[in-house]
Amino acid sequence: MLSSLLAIHFVLTIVIIGLILLQKHDSDGALGSSGGGAASGMFSVRGQANLLTRATAILMTIFIINCLAMAKIAKNSSKHMSVIDVAAQNTEKIKAEEQKQQSNKATTSAPANDAASKGEATKAATAPAPQKNAPAPATPKNGNKK
Repeated sequence: MLSSLLAIHFVLTIVIIGLILLQKHDSDGALGSSGGGAASGMFSVRGQANLLTRATAILMTIFIINCLAMAKIAKNSSKHMSVIDVAAQNTEKIKAEEQKQQSNKATTSAPANDAASKGEATKAATAPAPQKNAPAPATPKNGNKK
């Protein structure tokens, strides 16, 4: 459905560009190109301008409705992910695998038969972290100490 709307969108874009390029601009001079306003038929310059203007307005309305329909369809179909989301998920998976490998290396590198080293490892794991000292008070930039 979205691909057919996208094809319609492409055709509308090309047709609208063509219609805009066919229209005359308003700087035709003081008398205009219609011979002093005597011609007022459908295919005179003025009638043709009105026809092109109406056609452009109608196609632009269809274009905007098509845009809104495509946005609604794209919003409701959440199964597709953007390239950035896929890359972010792949990066997270790679980091998780690296952490697993590092933890496996850490557990396999410890000696399995040495009971003393196991006891030291558990003591180090359960020991509280050392306390950090409070930062020293900042001195003013101008060098005046109070």
